[in-house]
Amino acid sequence: MKHLFFLFSLLFILVSCGGSTKDQVQEVSYMEYFYPTDSLIPFIYVYQNTKEALDEKVHRIYRSETPEDTTLVVEYYNSDLKITEGYTHDLMNELRVIDHMIVDGDGKKRQAKLTENTFFPQKKGEQTQFLSDFPSHLDSLTMIYQSKRRVLEENSTVSVLGKQVPAIVIEDSVNIIFANPYTKETGGQNVMITRTFAKGYGMVKWSANNEQIVYKLERILSNKWWEEYAQAPQVAL
Repeated sequence: MKHLFFLFSLLFILVSCGGSTKDQVQEVSYMEYFYPTDSLIPFIYVYQNTKEALDEKVHRIYRSETPEDTTLVVEYYNSDLKITEGYTHDLMNELRVIDHMIVDGDGKKRQAKLTENTFFPQKKGEQTQFLSDFPSHLDSLTMIYQSKRRVLEENSTVSVLGKQVPAIVIEDSVNIIFANPYTKETGGQNVMITRTFAKGYGMVKWSANNEQIVYKLERILSNKWWEEYAQAPQVAL
C-alpha cells in the first residue's frame, strides 16, 4: 500500500509540473518585440514620413553596462540629426524608464522628473503608466507628458524592409499638458498613437490622427556610418 501511495504521489507531481511548463511555454513574451538589447555598439533606425519623404526621425539605440545596472538607451533625433530626447530603460526591471532626457527650446539638456515609469506592456491586458514633467520650450511653462499603453493586437504581422515579421500593435494614449506654475493656468491636448513593434526589431511603425501621420522604418544604419557621416548633435550643456 505504501508503494502504491508513493506511485500516485509521484504521478501527481509529474502531471502538475508538466502543466506548469506548458503554461509557461504558451505565455507570450512581449520582450521579444522590444528593440534588440544585446548590442553594445549603437545601431541607427531611420523612420520616414510616408507623405513627406524629407521628414525623417532617427533613433540611436545601444546597450550600456555598468557594475551597478544593465540599461538600454534609445536616443531620438530630428531630420537634422539634432537630439531631441532620450530614454534609458532598465533591462533588469521590465524595461522601466530610469532616466528621461529632453532638449529644451534653448538647446539645453534637461533631466525630466519621473512620477510613473512603466513604458512597455509586459503581458496581455496590462496598461503601462508613464508620467514625466520638464521645462517646456515656452517661457515659464512646465510640460507634463503622460502616456498610457496597452496591446491591441498580439498576433499581427508587418512588412519590415521587405520581410513579413510577427508583430504586436500597441495603443498609446498621450496627454500633453502645459502648466504655468505662477498663474496656475493649464492647457494641452490628447493624441492617440498606434505603435507597431516587430519581433526582433522593436518599433517599426507609428501613426497618429487616424493615420494622417505615419512613420515607417526605412533604413537600419551602422554606428560606423553615424561616426563618418552624421554631424555630432550640438546642444548646450
